[in-house]
Amino acid sequence: MKHFAVTECYGSIPISDYESEALSTLQADELSSYISMNRLDQDLIRISRKSVTFINYVGFIQLSSCSIEILPKVSSNEPSQSRRVLLHMLERTGYLDIHDSQIGQIEYEKMNLFEILASLFTDKVLRELTRGVLRTYITQQDKLNTVRGRIDTTSQMKRAHLKSTAVSCIFDEFHPDHILNRILKATLRKIMRQSNQLNTRKRAGHAMLYLNEVTDSIDQRIFRSAIYFDRNNRRYEACYRLAMLLLSQSAPTPQKGNKTASSILFKMNDLFESYIAHLVRKLTSHVVIKDRSYKLLIKESTDRGVFQLEPDLLISGTHGLSMIIDTKWKVIDSSYSRHGVKREDFYQTYAYLTRYEHVETVILLYPNHDGINRTDDSPLESWYVEGRSDKRLLVYAINYEDESLALLDLKSIMKGYLA
Repeated sequence: MKHFAVTECYGSIPISDYESEALSTLQADELSSYISMNRLDQDLIRISRKSVTFINYVGFIQLSSCSIEILPKVSSNEPSQSRRVLLHMLERTGYLDIHDSQIGQIEYEKMNLFEILASLFTDKVLRELTRGVLRTYITQQDKLNTVRGRIDTTSQMKRAHLKSTAVSCIFDEFHPDHILNRILKATLRKIMRQSNQLNTRKRAGHAMLYLNEVTDSIDQRIFRSAIYFDRNNRRYEACYRLAMLLLSQSAPTPQKGNKTASSILFKMNDLFESYIAHLVRKLTSHVVIKDRSYKLLIKESTDRGVFQLEPDLLISGTHGLSMIIDTKWKVIDSSYSRHGVKREDFYQTYAYLTRYEHVETVILLYPNHDGINRTDDSPLESWYVEGRSDKRLLVYAINYEDESLALLDLKSIMKGYLA
């Protein structure tokens, strides 16, 4: 099966029926149908007659005859480094729970994102199943020769005319056939069907043996069921999170047969925002994520606020003043006027500076890349509000690939606001 690896925003996949390293028109049509069926943002996946470009989305898409891996831009332009950076961000932001021993076993050069997640899942779920299959009390209804639980009087009265000694009973049975185990089994089935890694498929097959009493459910509703974790099932929570990633966005393809397309997709702007929030929380506890204290305007006729302001990070300093950091997963470039900062971002930050009286600085924070000339810790751009030189807008780029360097960048940006 053909596999494509493409860089989000910077790269594209050609569409041609005559090139070996291109999507065929049928594959492009299947991708387009999948995007529409799953209501993915079509503005972020641009399919033209000649190519496909992914903007903001990163992750993995499995089609019937090919797979597509979308990776974030990194300085080395190596897919292995992109996978390493993406996995690190997913782990830091809580999407994944990865043990150090598992990280050391990942072959980033040989395994795409799906194979990495499948390997992590099979390793983790097999370890937990070996410790013991999770069982829970499930309400059963059956006709028994001896009373068990309580008698189902309604059913029993309907059977009164029958010459039978059986009694209709409702009882609880300690059984492994519950929703969580069905989700785990469905994930193992998918891995055995799609994984190209022999060791991963072997672990999946071994794990399946522990779940032979569990129903092979094809009801998609179970994947939307709420699972509540307590001290009895907490050890399976990380397995469940991985399972939901591997099962997410599944839909039948327009091809004949029983094949299924699926994807594991993340919006990079949300992931970047969560990652920076994680790093800021390591530096200070005086931070509010997505503050919703203010509306931009009040409608006179109703006295109700309109246009909710929601800065990404509101950081309080020790001297009573605050700063806002707004993350932007966008490409800026030193060769452009104002580094290419968008007009709408100026308007947004102006609203923050004028509405938040105690905020003296707003930071627009972008990912660093080769097109940005950074000579020292100074901002790339610096402005202040006309007539209010104490209200400043600064633009910075951060080296998000290396956490230690990213923390140093944030310490420099936040100096004066750290205790």
